[in-house]
Amino acid sequence: MLSLDIAVSYADFALDALVDIPLAGITALSGPSGSGKTTLLRIIAGLEPLAQGSVTFAGEDWTALPAAKRGVGYVFQDARLFPHLDVAGNLAYGARRRGILPEMVEAVIAALDMQPLLHRAPATLSGGESRRVALGRALASGPRILLMDEPLTGLDRARKADLMPYIARAVASFGVPALYVTHSAGEISFLADRTLAIEAGQLTGWFPAAPHLLGQVVATAPGQIELALGHMRLWLRGVGDLGEVWAIPLGRDYLLSLDAPGLSTAALSLETHVLRADPGSGQCTVEVAGQHLTLPWARQDGAMPGVGRALWLSLPHLAARPVQTEAFGIMD
Repeated sequence: MLSLDIAVSYADFALDALVDIPLAGITALSGPSGSGKTTLLRIIAGLEPLAQGSVTFAGEDWTALPAAKRGVGYVFQDARLFPHLDVAGNLAYGARRRGILPEMVEAVIAALDMQPLLHRAPATLSGGESRRVALGRALASGPRILLMDEPLTGLDRARKADLMPYIARAVASFGVPALYVTHSAGEISFLADRTLAIEAGQLTGWFPAAPHLLGQVVATAPGQIELALGHMRLWLRGVGDLGEVWAIPLGRDYLLSLDAPGLSTAALSLETHVLRADPGSGQCTVEVAGQHLTLPWARQDGAMPGVGRALWLSLPHLAARPVQTEAFGIMD
């Protein structure tokens, strides 16, 4: 657990935070610009000398611990790569500082598919490649926690879609917890195992992960994985290992309906059955591919579907990410 009881005040801004953050998976820190997201990360990293209070990581008191001794991997909004070093040199820098073995660096290179980039200069990299190298450099330092401050800022939608699976894979593969600052609903839906909201320097509450379906990797091919989802098999873009657990986030655009999709343009349509329906909350729990999902029901004629009723769940897009099983409460 990362436990914070901190406060910091400036001429035009004050931040107070009393919270326990799980050290598993990706915790999104979300709020409007100027709400204190970056300040909170900097306090955790030991970069805010005016902060008062306490920071405890996994039972260790970090309050007076210098930043260099906290074992934090920090990924900034801009990549901040060293321009005089090639990609391999940037990766080696963080590893040398903390005495990380070359095998760890090689594992990072493989996980983030950086072998083709190793001898390139930072100036020759695209925006997405630069962010991937910045993430790799942070991981290669062997961090105990990753702090990511809007790492996809400035990238177009396609580059973000390409990079998010790498972020998820890095966190899942190396078992490192991450605190991820963003105000993007899409990034939260795809990446977050939970979300902590912040506004005007005050933490305003927790939100669970977006609804998701879990599958297991049963086959791989270059740039692709095959997921077992109940009795279904789905081929998706991705780089994974056999046996890994991946999540398919439903996001906000899924459709739950009474009618079979027919000639729908949805990427995936699944038949479900109603287990419970609550007219008061407008939520219904359905069984799909052996899993239970509780989803809002768009009432038709004011009626809720009856228990046992068949419904169809349609997803307009299909993407998946590897997860830390402990973050989802799954026992291996």
